[in-house]
Amino acid sequence: MTLAAWNVRSLYRPGAVARLKDDLNRYGIAITAFQEIRWSRSEIFGSGDFIVCYSGNKERRQLEQDS
Repeated sequence: MTLAAWNVRSLYRPGAVARLKDDLNRYGIAITAFQEIRWSRSEIFGSGDFIVCYSGNKERRQLEQDS
């Protein structure tokens, strides 16, 4: 089983998830931690052979910085 961490910089663009799933299959990655996906809300959903769990800001597509 291959584990990975990946800074994707954004999955907000159309087709980004499909492209990412192709890359995960190509590299044989089973579990991945993604940073900077920039999705709002929190959700768990299935997408083909993948289960996606994410947690983001409820109102904005970025992480709030502490002052």
